[in-house]
Amino acid sequence: MTTDNAAAYRFLYTGDHETIIYAALKRLRLRPDQDDYEDYLQEARLYFPQAYADFPGDPESQPHQLLAFAQQALVWHVGNQLRNNRRQDIPMEPGDHTPIIDELASDEDILNAIGLNDFRTYLIKLIGGAGNTGEWRFLVGTLIDQLTPEEIAAKHGVGRATVFRWRRSLLRRLVHHLAPPESFLE
Repeated sequence: MTTDNAAAYRFLYTGDHETIIYAALKRLRLRPDQDDYEDYLQEARLYFPQAYADFPGDPESQPHQLLAFAQQALVWHVGNQLRNNRRQDIPMEPGDHTPIIDELASDEDILNAIGLNDFRTYLIKLIGGAGNTGEWRFLVGTLIDQLTPEEIAAKHGVGRATVFRWRRSLLRRLVHHLAPPESFLE
C-alpha cells in the first residue's frame, strides 16, 4: 500500500465515511443477503483510493464534495463490474445458430405484416404530390435509403440543420394532412 492509498483509507475509515460504500451498493440494488454482496463490497473498498486520487479538489479541505464524488465513482465502477459479471453468467445455448439466423423474416415480410409498407407508400405519394424537394429528400432518405440525418446532409451537400428543417417541415405537413378536422369530436 502506497502513502496515497494510506491517506485514502485513513479518510475512508475516519468517522462514518465508509457509509458511502454501503450507499453505493444500495443504489445498485445489492443487498447483504445476496451471495456476491461481500465481493462487491470488497471491490468498492479497493476502488476507493482511485476515486480519492481522481478527486479534482483537495480531499482534506472538501470532505463532503469528496464523499459525493467518490460515491458516484463507486456506483459507476461497481455497476460496470456488476454488468460484466451478469453478462458472463448468461449461458450460451449449445449447437449451431445459423438455422435460427436463416429463419429470420426479411424486412419486406415484416413491413407487410405490420402494414408499414403501405404506410410508406402513402407517405411518399402524399409528399410527392404536395411536398417540396427537401421534404422529399428527407422522406426518401429515411424511409427508403434508411440514412441518418448526417448521411442525408452529406448526400445532398447541405448542413444537418437544413436536414432537420426538412424534417420539421415534413412533420408539419403530415400533421396538417393526417390530423382530423376540428369538427371531428363534435
